[in-house]
Amino acid sequence: MADQRWAPAEQQVPELLEDLMHMGSVEYSGNVIQQYKHVDTRRYINLDGAGQAWQIAVHPDTGDLAARRIDLDEAKALVLR
Repeated sequence: MADQRWAPAEQQVPELLEDLMHMGSVEYSGNVIQQYKHVDTRRYINLDGAGQAWQIAVHPDTGDLAARRIDLDEAKALVLR
């Protein structure tokens, strides 16, 4: 895939590519984080351009974004459960 939105997933989780949909991107603390949804679990894996995995939450009342860096193995486990 030549689309740069897919570069983090291609590099970090190539085994999941066929099961992911690109849902968009968010910016957090200067990082552009690509968001991918798993077609079966409907859970997200979030990766920045450096391959760092993130856990992202949006406050239901304010819409404020919160994010924290997580280990790639943890991100894979979360998206597959």
